Amino acid sequence: MRKNLKRYYQAWELRQQGKKLREIAHIMGFKSRENARRMIAYIDFKIKYNKPKSKELLDLIEKYIN
Repeated sequence: MRKNLKRYYQAWELRQQGKKLREIAHIMGFKSRENARRMIAYIDFKIKYNKPKSKELLDLIEKYIN
């Protein structure tokens, strides 16, 4: 997948579950919270502005938004 979107989706999904950036960074093995914040912001941007969405993203959106 482009940009290894599975990792981005995983970070976004953990955030939707109520995890804090520090917890997400620890779970995903990052040294800083900034990587997790950047990944989550990217997926939020894709949800808001990108009309043709991938099937994985549509499944996650439906799981947490509806």
